[in-house]
Amino acid sequence: MTDWDSLRYILAVAREGGLSGAARVLGVNHATVSRQLAKAEDAAGVRFFTRLASGLQPTEAGQVAIGHAEEVEARMVALDMALAARDETEEGELRITLPPLLADDHFAEDLKVFRELHPAIDIHIVGVTEVLNLHRREADVAIRVTRSPEESLWGRMMTQQRSGWFASPSYVAEYSDVLAGRDRDRALPYISFTAWSQACPSQLFAEMPNSTVAIRTDDMVSALSLARQGVGMVRSSHFLGNPDPGLMRVPGLGLSDHMPIWVLTHPDLRHVPRVTEFMRFIAGRFSARKTLYMGPDEVIDNADTRPDAAKFEGTLASNS
Repeated sequence: MTDWDSLRYILAVAREGGLSGAARVLGVNHATVSRQLAKAEDAAGVRFFTRLASGLQPTEAGQVAIGHAEEVEARMVALDMALAARDETEEGELRITLPPLLADDHFAEDLKVFRELHPAIDIHIVGVTEVLNLHRREADVAIRVTRSPEESLWGRMMTQQRSGWFASPSYVAEYSDVLAGRDRDRALPYISFTAWSQACPSQLFAEMPNSTVAIRTDDMVSALSLARQGVGMVRSSHFLGNPDPGLMRVPGLGLSDHMPIWVLTHPDLRHVPRVTEFMRFIAGRFSARKTLYMGPDEVIDNADTRPDAAKFEGTLASNS
């Protein structure tokens, strides 16, 4: 067995742990993966995977094949990257990945304007929730929310962010005495995230020691929905919580630092015209609406604090 097509099927099955996951990442159906795997095993005269209830487990021969497949993949990606780095045309496909929650109306407007400026660039949004590997060129450009981007990537911080506590107006009204410090006996329910190292964030506990978990979730979309229903208040980035018509800033609780937003690419692609143009463009767009991500500087009261349409230039920090 010497063809890359067989090796890539083996590699996908190993990484995804089964046929369905491999089919998804390869863009084919389940039957195709099963057929290609059987073909590779028949050609080699060995079994690469053991079928278990929990999924497909690589055999000893499978481990050998996977190791060689990773080496071949690395060489092919390196070749692809080297050729792409010498692409001096603006035309062609540009694959962009970003967290689904950042793909809002603002980003859609960004893409609309960019397409008008660069109609020859074929934009492809890679809509997945997991972080894609730019070193395997699963995408050309990544927009990421992180405090520490990979040192092996190149890019810039587009804007810093802050987060705050948001709740439904009915929740704020119901717990107004608690929030104002007039009722210190009643528990203040909030929505907790399973990823938090502490059930109650230290800053919240310091300001509202009677805070208690209403419900736990590992998903921001569900957390915001629960907050709209008055189940509890939720900590969210300002750009998500503040424009939400069903939520308001919780009075008395200030904003705190949140993870900044970066635009990143593989160093070998940094001089490709369409990559360069998009990164320069999108960084300017995010920076110009910095107040959306940072929020107001003052501590809020019961007044509406939604930002106006003013735009401010932000400072771009390079990471090379």
